[in-house]
Amino acid sequence: MKRDIMIILSLSFIILALIFFIQEYYIPMKKVQYKYSPTDFIEPSKNFIKCYENSDCIKVKGSVCPVTMTCVNKNYLQEYNSKIENLAGNLWEAECPEKTITDNYECFCVNNTCKLVS
Repeated sequence: MKRDIMIILSLSFIILALIFFIQEYYIPMKKVQYKYSPTDFIEPSKNFIKCYENSDCIKVKGSVCPVTMTCVNKNYLQEYNSKIENLAGNLWEAECPEKTITDNYECFCVNNTCKLVS
């Protein structure tokens, strides 16, 4: 009986020592997140640009300064915008110099992919 109690106490002590050791010396990896600047182009993921017909595609901003346009599937527009907000954070809302940008490109579904075509 005493032997069983000693084994249980010894195992408990070893487990507590391990827990203490892990807590004391564990160094979590820091999450490094690159903050995009307003001039960085954020490439849409492949699933954002899949399409079946021209009406699936919509033109959106790919970067802010200068305004760069890209095409995504309109069904994934909210998800693409969320990706931009997550990656770019507050930097995405930077003010740009006043520029008149003429963009005569249209979005079309080419080979089941949304693409800008002039």
